[in-house]
Amino acid sequence: MHQRPALAPGPTPLSTAPSIDRPNHAWLLLAVAPALALAAVQAAWPWPFFSDDSFISLRYAARLLAGEGLTWTDGERVEGYSNLLWVLGCAGLGALGLELVTAARLLGALCTAAALWCLARAAGPRDLRTSLCAAAAPLLVASTQPVLVWTLGGLEGPMVMWLLAWGFGGVVRALRVEPAPWRPARLLRLGAPFALLCVTRPDGALWAFSTGVVLGACALRSGWRGAVTRAACFGLWPLVAFGAQLAFRLAYYGDWVPNTAHVKAEFDPGGAAGLAYVGGAMWVLQGLSWPALFAAVALLARRADRCVVPVLAVPLGAWLGYLAAIGGDHFPGLRLVHGALVPMALLAGAGLRTLGRSAFGAAVGLALAAGGVVTNVYFARTDGRSHEARGELWEWRGRVLGEVLAAAFERQQPRLAVDAAGALPYYAKLPALDMLGLCDRTIATTPSPAWLHTVRPGTPLPPGHLRGNGRYVMDRAPDLMLFAPPPGLPLPVFVSAAEFEDDPRFLDGYRCVLLELGEREVLPGRAEALVSPLWVRIEGRIGVQRSAQRIEIPPWLFGSYALPEPLQRRHQPPTGDAAAEARRAAHVAEAGAWYAARAAVAVPTDAGPLSLELRTREPARFTMQVPGGVWRCELQAEPAAVAGAPDLAAGPAPGSFVVPAPGHAVDLRVQAAAEADLPVRVRSVVLVRSD
Repeated sequence: MHQRPALAPGPTPLSTAPSIDRPNHAWLLLAVAPALALAAVQAAWPWPFFSDDSFISLRYAARLLAGEGLTWTDGERVEGYSNLLWVLGCAGLGALGLELVTAARLLGALCTAAALWCLARAAGPRDLRTSLCAAAAPLLVASTQPVLVWTLGGLEGPMVMWLLAWGFGGVVRALRVEPAPWRPARLLRLGAPFALLCVTRPDGALWAFSTGVVLGACALRSGWRGAVTRAACFGLWPLVAFGAQLAFRLAYYGDWVPNTAHVKAEFDPGGAAGLAYVGGAMWVLQGLSWPALFAAVALLARRADRCVVPVLAVPLGAWLGYLAAIGGDHFPGLRLVHGALVPMALLAGAGLRTLGRSAFGAAVGLALAAGGVVTNVYFARTDGRSHEARGELWEWRGRVLGEVLAAAFERQQPRLAVDAAGALPYYAKLPALDMLGLCDRTIATTPSPAWLHTVRPGTPLPPGHLRGNGRYVMDRAPDLMLFAPPPGLPLPVFVSAAEFEDDPRFLDGYRCVLLELGEREVLPGRAEALVSPLWVRIEGRIGVQRSAQRIEIPPWLFGSYALPEPLQRRHQPPTGDAAAEARRAAHVAEAGAWYAARAAVAVPTDAGPLSLELRTREPARFTMQVPGGVWRCELQAEPAAVAGAPDLAAGPAPGSFVVPAPGHAVDLRVQAAAEADLPVRVRSVVLVRSD
């Protein structure tokens, strides 16, 4: 009977002892325990850092749990996340009753711990000496900046690291127990973690593809058939996972790539920004990168150990090249370098294992590993981007503001347009518009404008912040707008707002309101006085409400700021008109004085809706179109205030005024009554027709 040929064996194994694939769990626990302790200490250092983009993922999870699908807001479905498995994991923990921020932190901690376990297991500890050697790789990873910043930072990096540690750990173990691991069933199992990685991040397919190519290339000396079979068996599940997610994306979102790819994938092969990002990462991680490099050279010199180098180094090089091509990443803490930690650590661990064949070599290797750990901790704690993460609190200010807006406008459900699409929309729970395009396909697919680099420098240019479409935003007519991260800035910052700054719909239809929240607990034990400049559409869902006989005016529109003309003018060339420039400079000074004075501000009430707080006896003004006729102004205020239109003729009844037909812009004023103590709170202002 014809015997079916076995798949060609791979390179010479690192060891022929099959027990190395089944490490003793007591020794494994001993090997991983120091890394778990170090990771816990490291992760506590940047507390309470939680990235704003993490809240984008959590908003998708929250809406999924609420039965609103994998969506960020109502209307067109947009894939504004790039971490599907992470979103589903957070949602799963949320379904068990965990608050979603806690769920994301817990998931990050569990994935980091699992990654360290897999790294230690890859070394197969089975006695004291091998346990000490096996402790090196997880310790080198636990000491790094990505683990410091992102274990509890809320994004998918820890999950990527765990899946790669599981996947590459299995491949490295398989290389040491030839030839049985290269049977199709084992190859399929080896590809399973990489399949999950493809669902965790769309670019995770690069790890699976490059690893499969190398595994196939390792079998070329036995013929093309064996090489192709090995690569195909390994890559089958990743290909199925990639194809399934692509089919889901096309059916559900109608796009070939995540929406985030349109915004962030600014490919610039060989560009300075990407190379600087990768070079800076290797510098900060030099306690790991140098040991990995030296170990790779040493392993290549030994025929028995040579096979492990390309399996780890080629995917690592492909990933670092990809990061250089897309220009790196603007987040602190080397977020996208999480995956690169794994092959570098496994290379360093394999080198240490080679040294550990003798007692002297083991001592030297452990000393080098200890030096690498200390170096990593030093750079992780002293690098400026780590301190940036540690001091980043604006997401929690967004939580406070979002909760106030949720209580104030729960009934009206206004559309909120933001530059920072994470914490504020997550806690506000309002329909939203992402003006930077991460969660909006139209803005994401609008090319970056030429003026961004050539006309008036000054717009911040971090990756992922270069898209905008001012006309489209005005077409959507958002009811509320916040420029820049919470608590926001009064004038435009990024592309969309800069482009609609001179749109008549914005100049005539929006007013800037100062929402003063008072002393609020941003974090446990930390209170801040928060003031947020919010742009409000005058005739929107939360603006002026009209009927034939009655006009309800939100009292907090009184004293609001009207942009007199474009002031930033970032997309317009200089006019050369000295008088015009001087006039604009004066307007900027006036805007600053208005912001600093805070004579009339919006404040939340215990019941939720906002009221107007008058802090001086100067009148707070609001100009609006009123139909012709006789009107009187009714208001509720504590302790007392008066209102009216003093520039118009008095009507027949006390407190009434006459608007000439067919109506025109009326300058309405509200001020504290002469006998009232300040401040005065105005809860409602209503114009009632009395003719």
